[in-house]
Amino acid sequence: MSESQRVIEPWHRRFQSLMPFRIREILLVSSAYDAFVLEEDGSLSDRIFYEYSELSLSWAPRITHAANITRAVELMAKRRFDLVITVVRVGRFNAETVSRQIKRKQPNLPVVLLIFDEADLRAFPTGQAPATIDHVFQWTGHSGALIAMIKSIEDQRNAEHDTAHAGVQVILVVEDQIRAYSSFLSLLYSELLTQSGSLIAEGLNDFHRLMRMRARPKILLTQDYESAARVYDRFRDNICALISDVRIPQAGAMAPEGGLALARSIRQRHPDMPFLLHSAESHEAAAQRIGATFVNKNARNFRGEVRLFLTESLGFGDFVFRLPNRKEVARARDVYEMEATLPHVPAESIRYHATRNHFSVWLRARSLFGIAARIQPHSIGDFDHIEHLRTDLIDVLQQARVQEQEGVITDLYARHTGPENRFVRIGRGSIGGKGRSLAFVSTQIVRHSLLHRFEGLQIRIPKTLVLGTDAFDRFMDRIDLDQLLTLDDDQQVTEVMQSGRFPDLLLQDLSQAMGNLKGPLAVRSSSLLEDSRFRPFAGVYATYMLPNNHADPEFRFRELLQAIKAVYASAFWHDARTYLASTPHDAHDQKMAVVVQQVVGQSFDNRFYPMLSGVAQSYNYYPIGGQTPDEGVAHIALGLGHTVVAGGVALRFSPGTPTVLPQFPTATSFLEGSQHQFWAVDIGRSSFDWSQGPEASLVRCDLSQAESDGTLAIAGSVYDAQDDVIRENLALRGPRLVTFNNILKWHSVPLAEALGELLSLLRGGIGEEIEVEFALDVRNPADRGVAPDSGGATVRLYILQVRPMSSPVQPRLHRDIEEFDRESLACRTEIARGHGSYERIRDIVQVRSESLDASSNRSFIDEIGKLNAELQAAGRPYLLIGPGRWGSSDTSLGIGVGWTDIAGACVIMETPIGSRRIEPSQGTHFFQNITAARIGYLTITATSESWLDEAWLDGLWGGSDDVRVRHLRLAEPLAVHIDGRRGHAVVLKHAGDCS
Repeated sequence: MSESQRVIEPWHRRFQSLMPFRIREILLVSSAYDAFVLEEDGSLSDRIFYEYSELSLSWAPRITHAANITRAVELMAKRRFDLVITVVRVGRFNAETVSRQIKRKQPNLPVVLLIFDEADLRAFPTGQAPATIDHVFQWTGHSGALIAMIKSIEDQRNAEHDTAHAGVQVILVVEDQIRAYSSFLSLLYSELLTQSGSLIAEGLNDFHRLMRMRARPKILLTQDYESAARVYDRFRDNICALISDVRIPQAGAMAPEGGLALARSIRQRHPDMPFLLHSAESHEAAAQRIGATFVNKNARNFRGEVRLFLTESLGFGDFVFRLPNRKEVARARDVYEMEATLPHVPAESIRYHATRNHFSVWLRARSLFGIAARIQPHSIGDFDHIEHLRTDLIDVLQQARVQEQEGVITDLYARHTGPENRFVRIGRGSIGGKGRSLAFVSTQIVRHSLLHRFEGLQIRIPKTLVLGTDAFDRFMDRIDLDQLLTLDDDQQVTEVMQSGRFPDLLLQDLSQAMGNLKGPLAVRSSSLLEDSRFRPFAGVYATYMLPNNHADPEFRFRELLQAIKAVYASAFWHDARTYLASTPHDAHDQKMAVVVQQVVGQSFDNRFYPMLSGVAQSYNYYPIGGQTPDEGVAHIALGLGHTVVAGGVALRFSPGTPTVLPQFPTATSFLEGSQHQFWAVDIGRSSFDWSQGPEASLVRCDLSQAESDGTLAIAGSVYDAQDDVIRENLALRGPRLVTFNNILKWHSVPLAEALGELLSLLRGGIGEEIEVEFALDVRNPADRGVAPDSGGATVRLYILQVRPMSSPVQPRLHRDIEEFDRESLACRTEIARGHGSYERIRDIVQVRSESLDASSNRSFIDEIGKLNAELQAAGRPYLLIGPGRWGSSDTSLGIGVGWTDIAGACVIMETPIGSRRIEPSQGTHFFQNITAARIGYLTITATSESWLDEAWLDGLWGGSDDVRVRHLRLAEPLAVHIDGRRGHAVVLKHAGDCS
């Protein structure tokens, strides 16, 4: 046994005797998608391993999934579990039923309820979790909340034993709000688990060396003054810090300064204890008088101030390279910086740390057990020269960077090519919402053998590279965020971000990974906040298309870096910040991964585009004709999907009945409502002007170009004016239409069948209704113009993104809408989205149909945005009425407002454009965000079942007819009632009539 082994072995044994209660087995009772998020997110696994590395153990908790309570009970009968995590609803049962059955089997087994919004608690009669739930945590958008949940339960169970056995210290935390402590504990545990390794590595004084024999501090959460006082009395000799909200419950009521009172009481008995008090109100002077650090909850750098408190008050830090005289010569925050720093550190420093086992201890704290085990047995005497030790350290660190990942996500590093994989990740951070959904789809394709499931059609994801959130964190370390947030101009924000710089090692990894991605690239955001159940953030952040065709590879790489920085910048653009303000998050919650995908399609002269792109949803909120809600709905268009997600002209069909297109009852209606242009990547240029925004690299093309490319052969038809019919023969003269008849009517590609099965499988896996973005590519090098089933063609359906459709808790419906007579109504429709009663509406913002002018679309948007800002500032939610599709990028279809222009509306209504009926919005990013915000959405078709009393509105106005955007102030409030089960809605002229 080497000397280093003899030194560290007692430390192992001492640590192994701590924490008698460990969560080794977790039973997750939830949908398959929740299980995937927990098991596949790299940051979650990394952090779990990191915590257990402090105990010198090479295992981490195992998560077992049960999709229903019956399966959960079966698993509990077979083996022991240490923790059960469930959600508000699992299939037909709610959390109360699930937890009651679990407690009946094992009364002492902790059960945690994971909520996605505090409104979820309304599902219980008392508005609070039932007694059979031990703890409630809120999903904050990333895995830190899950780590906090696991560690908090372990700490509560182990504090008594570990403090008595080894003097383990305790941080006392006082917070009563679920969302607040879920987020705050995530921050605390993240910092403790990240920084505690520095304590072990530095070993600068007796305190640090003593900490090598102790575990990290336990965090004990309490929710009121009395329970906090009891915990303090119980662990007074071991408490190393108090962190408390100023406003906490005391004596059964909310005490505005309860946290201050608690701190004063503890200060009398513990004069040197570090205190951190926080509040949304100003208590800094009072905190200073008792020697406490105070942080305002609304401070832009709240997280940074908490991090600074932990670092300075509790002695955490980086790995500090020192000479024998303790002079600092370098430091490393993580393994990557350690590898980059080692070649330049003086030999005396390496000798100093190696003889004290600092390297192996520091690596073990970061979950690199195998690497630490290799380094640990070495002593200086094992090497002929100190440089050989340096080389060995660098070699093993390189090996650490190429450890294989679980599942289908492959990590790629600059010095390791890695196995071939369609989904590659750079960095150890989270892959974000969009990245995670793609990884989930990739597993489902393999699990359900979808690649060759349908004859003549392959299903796959595009070749994808994800830059993890750790790259964003390290990039933002060099950006002054507080200064950035003072900028109101998006272009200025982008310029600041473009001036930032990535670490050199990350650039090496990214450069190598780019070698496997050929052709045009889509650089897309993948924020931790995107594609969540409670807030989709759909279309809030930017996507850039790169031609990626410059002759100079260095130029292409610089352009990619610019695109990534521009995506980062979009997280701080005005619209993104405004949207964020409507959520529980702030700018400091932003963590951005970036997805780089090969664009699906082929090149035609100076254009690159797929055969078709689209969006499919598993639930059809507007079934018409022979369509049914559960068969879903799809919107498809020739070319890039920008047409669909931006609200342009697309073809709508149900996968269950693809030949039924009731929106086009006649050939003439197809002529009027069919797609006439399409989007493509402009590959005629090798660069573009970033100041022009995300569309700068795109080009809008006419159908004549698609016909010359041969792509219209499968997508297009011809209108025969003489017979007023649609024909499939493009050799005929006549207007070209995009009908997709070859696919939907003649089934040359089993697209509808494949989409139907995909929607069903993914809906089952995710556990709720979902939305899928996709693209279809038809490859037939011999003849692009022939139908794809004529031999030799390869048809591929690429899944670009999957997100849960928003299904938040809606307001209650107070009355049956069938009870009201027509005289009391201002509106009635059978096409409505939402559910509940929206009452006390005293303002209407209306754009009349005859006022709509596509050329003046911008001025409409400005007027509406100004009124919206005024009403929002006054706290007056309003009813918004206007012609066509709200939020459409096609000015002939409606008014192209953004989210920030109408964010104050509580109900939105679409009316016809003259006699022209526009298909309801459904597959756009704009519509996703509207519905996620729980805004009622009504569509008027000017029929006997769907009408608006415009004469009543005119009577309310009484002003000049020249005013295009009316603001109607009501003497008495109106009410809107929406029956989401049937899609029916009414607007009641006087809210009092419903009482």
